[in-house]
Amino acid sequence: MDFHNLCNMQNNGDAIIFNGKNLPLEQKKLPLLGNIQDGEVLVEITLATVCGSDVHTWLGHRPFPTPCILGHEMVGKIIKLGNGIEKDFEGKELKIGDRIVWSMTVGCKEDDCFYCKNGLPQKCIRLFKYGHEKSDEEPYFSGGFAKYLILKKNSDIFKIPDNLDDDEVAPLMCAGACVLDGFRISNFSKCNYLVVQGCGALGLYACAFGKKLGAKRVIALDKKQSRLDSAKDFGADHTILVDEDSNYVKKILEMTNNEGVDCVIEVTGDPTVINSGLEMLRIGGKYIMLGAIYPGSNFTIDSSKIIRNCIQITGLHNYSPESLGESIKIILETKTEYPYKKMVGPIFDFSSDGVEKAFKSLDSKQSIRPGIMPK
Repeated sequence: MDFHNLCNMQNNGDAIIFNGKNLPLEQKKLPLLGNIQDGEVLVEITLATVCGSDVHTWLGHRPFPTPCILGHEMVGKIIKLGNGIEKDFEGKELKIGDRIVWSMTVGCKEDDCFYCKNGLPQKCIRLFKYGHEKSDEEPYFSGGFAKYLILKKNSDIFKIPDNLDDDEVAPLMCAGACVLDGFRISNFSKCNYLVVQGCGALGLYACAFGKKLGAKRVIALDKKQSRLDSAKDFGADHTILVDEDSNYVKKILEMTNNEGVDCVIEVTGDPTVINSGLEMLRIGGKYIMLGAIYPGSNFTIDSSKIIRNCIQITGLHNYSPESLGESIKIILETKTEYPYKKMVGPIFDFSSDGVEKAFKSLDSKQSIRPGIMPK
């Protein structure tokens, strides 16, 4: 079927719509526009993965615009290029049929935006975020749980290397790139000990990427043994099941001759782990916060310990697009060392029922990154 015939078939514009907490997901046919604007790209989605924040939205843990096509981890192939789109973020030529991934956020890149001009494009004053926008007006397709997506002008696009599969790349669009950007902005470098709090997708990337960036020993913490087993596959040297070991902080300090670890990265989403993470750090240590993002995630710390021990605390939301490109390179370099493909699955049907089952699979921690594959 050629492209023009495809665009004339509204029935191909299927999407799974989130209408709000406690409301059923809805499979809906939306008009797929034949013409796209300058700077836009029409993409056929080939795989989307479910992020924990998709589940939290579905459960009503945060206010959210509706109706919305959720999903912000995905890959696809180019169906049509708008005028002005010739190369990707790294200068590689783009053409119809290329497999691509893109930054989760789109900044305006205008001179009057302080954040776009100062290294925080993901906090742009005119920010657009895939999988987080209302989908009841043109161009409709802005999230991953759909058959198509229209990339907005100024999207940062990355061509996927031929020797990487879709399931090795899709979770990088949120989980992988966020972890790598957290390491980047904290100036993480070669060190003796890295502690990873939480072994979901972000934690597994933290283990693998931390090793690649120079951590001699990675210590992974989680409440679920199966996730700790996965962490070993992704480079963790030591694992601790925290629910069964109330003295795990003491144990970690003993591993370091009571000097403390160099860096701790929090990817649990649970603010109650923050104090224990800070207690593990050596003088001059670094604490990276990525997980405990939702309003009301309060904790209390002894400020004197932070000051006297010269602790650096770094928080990150979203990521800079460079880190998506760098994460692809790390996957290429380490794919024979770590089983990135195992992170994704099972694959659920592209239907309202299938997406709900994927959400429940992740919420119950039966999977790390369930996938949705449009047919």
